[in-house]
Amino acid sequence: MQKFIFFLILAVLLPFMTGFSDAEPEQTEQTEQVVNRTVKLFPVDTLFVNSLSSAKEPRTHVTWLRLDLPASSFNVGSVGFGDSFGLVRVPGWGKTDNWQLGISGTVLAQFNMDAESLDLINADYIIGFPLGYRNGDWSARARFFHQSSHLGDEFLLLPQNPELMETRINLSFETIELLFGWDWEGVRLTAGPSYIVHTSTPLKRYSAQGGIDYLRTKPVYKSTVYPFASALWHFWEETNWDTDITVKAGINIRSPYAEKRSIQIFGEYYHGNLPFGQFYLLQAEYFGAGINISF
Repeated sequence: MQKFIFFLILAVLLPFMTGFSDAEPEQTEQTEQVVNRTVKLFPVDTLFVNSLSSAKEPRTHVTWLRLDLPASSFNVGSVGFGDSFGLVRVPGWGKTDNWQLGISGTVLAQFNMDAESLDLINADYIIGFPLGYRNGDWSARARFFHQSSHLGDEFLLLPQNPELMETRINLSFETIELLFGWDWEGVRLTAGPSYIVHTSTPLKRYSAQGGIDYLRTKPVYKSTVYPFASALWHFWEETNWDTDITVKAGINIRSPYAEKRSIQIFGEYYHGNLPFGQFYLLQAEYFGAGINISF
């Protein structure tokens, strides 16, 4: 636990390494799309931005969580490493719309911080191919992705929390996700369905999500610090359409030279079915704080 706290403190100090410059952020590719109507290889930004509360988005983060299960509670270290890489952006049929194909991947892992050896509980591996579209304030994304989940060696070999001791399953599936978004003066609405096209484990196929984000358009300190808040509701047929809700709030510290390069410092709350690999049937609640780094 002490090592994790030390790493979290180091992550908090990272924004000061970039400097709180007064320089204005450079023009983003989303604002350039109305001017640049040529095919562009390896664009930096994405056309569709999902809710900041989405657990399966490719992001790099380190988060401390206090996990409450029906009969016990313990500390969890949640880490992720991932990003999206734009392959090609092409102009659409209109004057301002664009299409973009990319590849994305992430690894999401959870550790039991109360265990002597900081046991790895679960790791989710996700790789996908997002196809994004934007026309002004409206955007959409179709994403085909694969997810496989694996329990940690220490978790399988050593005594663990009885509520987490379930028979290992081969959780591996491929999903098509279709999301739509609308932006208006710092408010972003996102929603859409998903369908599991193939699974190695018997799973019900349909799910849906809806989110609302607020990203302040004017900085609260110099030209780099922007507060944000986000909430996401998720529903899955496999869990009888129970409501899973995630809420995040914090500050976004953007680089004055490239908008995508930023650090988010946030608090987080979750209530619903545990979104950690094969534990999706377990009701849980957690709260915590973390750092997200966007490259």
